[in-house]
Amino acid sequence: MTAAENLDPDESLWNAIAFHLRYERQKRGMSQTEVGAVIGVNKHGVSNAEAGRNKLTRIQADRLDKAWDTGGLFVRLRRFARLSHNPDWPALVDRYQREADQLKLSHNNYVPIPFQTEDYARGLLSAGHAAGLVADVESAVARRMAHQAAILDRRPRPPLIWALVDEAALRPMGDAAVMKAQFEHLMECSRLPHVSLRVIPLSAAPHLGIDGWFWFFELPGRRLAAFVGTTLDVGRVIDEQAEAASVCVRFDRIAAQALNEQQTRDLLARMAGHS
Repeated sequence: MTAAENLDPDESLWNAIAFHLRYERQKRGMSQTEVGAVIGVNKHGVSNAEAGRNKLTRIQADRLDKAWDTGGLFVRLRRFARLSHNPDWPALVDRYQREADQLKLSHNNYVPIPFQTEDYARGLLSAGHAAGLVADVESAVARRMAHQAAILDRRPRPPLIWALVDEAALRPMGDAAVMKAQFEHLMECSRLPHVSLRVIPLSAAPHLGIDGWFWFFELPGRRLAAFVGTTLDVGRVIDEQAEAASVCVRFDRIAAQALNEQQTRDLLARMAGHS
């Protein structure tokens, strides 16, 4: 079966849009090339949309509704899909993290991927195990370390990474040795030529990043995306270009209140007990 045929329309609203796109096209006996002429993409673009790999833009949804007289079906579904939780967000965010040419991330609650040490990650995942969310801690740690390496050490060209970490996120998540190693690891990461790491001091609160964490992605072809989420497996992937760009602006506004890179390293050195 093809990816489009395997798509479950009951899994998410985005899947429902992809399903109805394929259903309505086939009902009308149209080829993917013909539909592409309606929405302004080639056959491959329609195939990706039907498989759920690409999401319809507002303009494309409006063109389909007008061409097929669907009573605003695609525009309406897309509007609600943009506001809904994406149950398939982990796989999509994983792919974006691995493929992006540039990443901007802001975290307010804990040291983010891709900067966690193995022991720090083990502590977080052990808490998940105790809550019944992680089946096997050591397997989860191994997967996380591999995923971090795929982001931070990607070959042949790693992405540019701009990271903001709230000082509150640096609170103890393990014993003194674990945290000392974590602070030293953050210092090492901050010296990588493709990484900018800055701490938002406690004195900056309240600020725009205090109510949650998010990622911004610049993907190949300069396509933009973003993700906002919580620790309760609830998240929303943003593929709309204008909205994704607004997430980047939010990042820049938070960054204006952060320590610079050297001030951040000095703070981490003090927290590691180096001075």
